[in-house]
Amino acid sequence: MTLRPFNINDAPTILSWCKDKHAFRLWSADRYKEFPAQPEEMIEQYNGNNMYPLTAVVGKEIIGHILLRFPSEDKSVIRFGFVIVDDSKRGNGYGKQMLQLAILKAKQDFGAQKITLGVFDNNPSALHCYETVGFVVTGTDTYVIDGEEWSGKEMELVLTSRNSEVSSAQ
Repeated sequence: MTLRPFNINDAPTILSWCKDKHAFRLWSADRYKEFPAQPEEMIEQYNGNNMYPLTAVVGKEIIGHILLRFPSEDKSVIRFGFVIVDDSKRGNGYGKQMLQLAILKAKQDFGAQKITLGVFDNNPSALHCYETVGFVVTGTDTYVIDGEEWSGKEMELVLTSRNSEVSSAQ
């Protein structure tokens, strides 16, 4: 697997993995107004100098997507978002591998010292995947998604040289 820069031609494939509105909201929270989203809307989400959307590929096949962004000016923290793996490929370790590559990129290419992300409580497989690569829960939050209250976890991974060695060895 490799991570390469996202481009608009990836969008139809990535968006097709959200088979229903619930899956779409697990992936995007309230960042898109309507389901289904259009490819142009993905590009709009990534406007700005602090956004680094990536596509995970095996060979030429798109199997995942992740956004790295800097939420602060000092660039010591990277936030992961829009994390998704092709639903037909889940359970094969691709999510873990994609996260490990993104962690390595955050540390080596951007010099991040910490990575944060949010995950909804009604997405236990994603929570487990994040914990598997070393993220820990640091807090909870509540969001209103399509008029319903959803609870979630805030997670972080503090980067050390050990994280880098583990990620590159797998």
